[in-house]
Parts: sequence; structure tokens; C-alpha cells
Amino acid sequence: MRWLRRWPGREVPGEDWHYLPPAQPAGREQMRVTRVDGYDFAWLDRQVCEACRTDFVIAVRVTDEYQGRGYAGRMLRYALRGREDYAWTTTVQKAMGEVFFRRTSRSTGVQFGDGRKPLLCPHMRAAPRPARNGPAGTRR
Repeated sequence: MRWLRRWPGREVPGEDWHYLPPAQPAGREQMRVTRVDGYDFAWLDRQVCEACRTDFVIAVRVTDEYQGRGYAGRMLRYALRGREDYAWTTTVQKAMGEVFFRRTSRSTGVQFGDGRKPLLCPHMRAAPRPARNGPAGTRR
């Protein structure tokens, strides 16, 4: 995967922050954090429709050895910028994900839905699904 843009101001020695914008309106976009050797250890996959003001968090993953360092929260807060009033939903969560989204809702004031039924607008439903490049923690 070729990343189109790196996040300015996110440079930390030994890691790179990447953003892959959607290929079309209402399409999926990704944020990833990688070590300089290419190892993906944090990943946010989401779909957003600017026209309908809806945002669907498909996945937030951080590999075990990097959990508890704030990567998931920082990626999600970056995604929230200027979209705090959108309708946000997520997929069904495991216990750790439920705790994460509850805490993030409290700290940001944004509700992420109940995780049972994602809110997808017609534009999001019509957008083609890109092939996934593997979970966080894979080497390129």
C-alpha cells in the first residue's frame, strides 16, 4: 500500500503516522502507525460520508505490545476533528472495545452508538469495499 500523506507533527523517533484518504466520496479511509521497519502496530479503519454527516468506525486495533500507550485514542481524536456533531457508530465490540469507546465518549462528548447496528447512509452502502491489507501487526 502506498500512503498518500503522512501526518505532520506526529513524527516520533522510530515510528511513522500515516493517513490513506478514501478513494471516493463516502469510501473507507485508514490511519496507521508503523515502526520504521514497516511493522504496523496501530490501525484505524473507518468510513465517513461528509454529505450525510455519518462516520462508521470499522476497526481500531493496536497490537498487544503497544496497547496502553494511547495510540487508539489519539487516532480516534484525530478522526473526530471537525466531525464531533456527526452520527458515529462502530461495529460490535469485545469487552476491551466497549470500555475504550465508553471512555472515549466520556472524554470527547461524542456518542459512538451501541455497536449493534452501524449507521450507514446510502452513499456509504454504495461505495465499493476495498481489499484489506491485513491486520495491524503485519509486516510489509
